[in-house]
Amino acid sequence: MARPSDRPMMLYHETHQSKLRAVHCVNAVLQGPFFFDHELTDLASYLMVSSDEDDDVFDVDVSHIVSLGGHFCLQVVRAALEVWNLHVIPIEDDERAKIDPGLENAFICHRHNKWVCARRVGGEWYSFDGTRDVPERLPKHALSAYFDALRDDGWGVFAVRGDLPDECPVSLSLYGKWVLPEDARGAKKSRIFGSRGYEASSSSSRVALLLDEEEDLKAAIAASLRGLEMG
Repeated sequence: MARPSDRPMMLYHETHQSKLRAVHCVNAVLQGPFFFDHELTDLASYLMVSSDEDDDVFDVDVSHIVSLGGHFCLQVVRAALEVWNLHVIPIEDDERAKIDPGLENAFICHRHNKWVCARRVGGEWYSFDGTRDVPERLPKHALSAYFDALRDDGWGVFAVRGDLPDECPVSLSLYGKWVLPEDARGAKKSRIFGSRGYEASSSSSRVALLLDEEEDLKAAIAASLRGLEMG
């Protein structure tokens, strides 16, 4: 599916397929259907062969490249992004990303077999969680608190650094769709805002509430984490 030429600010979002969560995350970073599962499988096979040949290009634990359930690990996701000269950097190893994540362009978040991408598109930040129908907006001022909460809950948070693609391939995507930024924000308004400002069943981007009070922001983040655990 090509990026619609008359709507350059549309968001590309792939909906959840259990064993393809890593694929969805990579494509959310790249904003288009750049990879399919068989291509990540090929990368996983390459990593295994490289490890067998003592190739030091990747530091790989072979037993964790692909789990018994068929899920792809961080090493495979990293290799897929490196195809596009993008580098995956743990947030705790980089002061800039940790102190002011808004200076970055994209993050991937990983825990067990769960993946979420946070990505800047058109100057706005969005959470791309394949368990949700549409992306959801993240305010820049909440990014640090959001990532800190994820790390405290055992998630790995990684900045993705490099020049992101400007165009996406003309290819069919079984799981992807284009969403207007207004639709993403509309979903946030319709599902988040209520009598108390947020719902207990908040998804990962419920932290995107524009709240000024510290206690309200903490409550939104806690609800976000509960949503990720349920996803």
